[in-house]
Amino acid sequence: MKLVIVSDNHGRRDVLKRIVGEHPDADAFLHAGDSEMPEDELRPFVSVTGNNDMYYPHPQLRVLEYDNFKVLLIHSHQFLMFKRAEKLVNKAHQLGCRIVVFGHTHVFEHTQISGVHLINPGSTYYNRDGKRPCYAVVTIENHGKDVTVVRVEL
Repeated sequence: MKLVIVSDNHGRRDVLKRIVGEHPDADAFLHAGDSEMPEDELRPFVSVTGNNDMYYPHPQLRVLEYDNFKVLLIHSHQFLMFKRAEKLVNKAHQLGCRIVVFGHTHVFEHTQISGVHLINPGSTYYNRDGKRPCYAVVTIENHGKDVTVVRVEL
């Protein structure tokens, strides 16, 4: 299974269209919030609301199921910076998720804590770590046992 994950494009429609065009073999497209776009303009991305999406009624979080494993999709602005990873892992455990996709920080991240993969694709607009804008391509095999995360620069 191939997931293409983006976050924090802040209204830049062109970059989302380009990413979709580069991955015609993707099984799903996920957006971790701060799109500043209505849902009908985000398709095929499944999205959640970010702290800058106040005019668009995306859900606060989504639990998505793929091939017998669950993914929590959330922007993460709901959690304080210093305890964010811990709170995301706890939320994942509560909901039975093995992967958490989140945004908000504008910094690419992939860590694994207590059996949960935390994946932040960075920002397709501006990354706060000084690196180029980016997104993530996640390959999941063996019913979620093998998870590969690749950072793709724009």
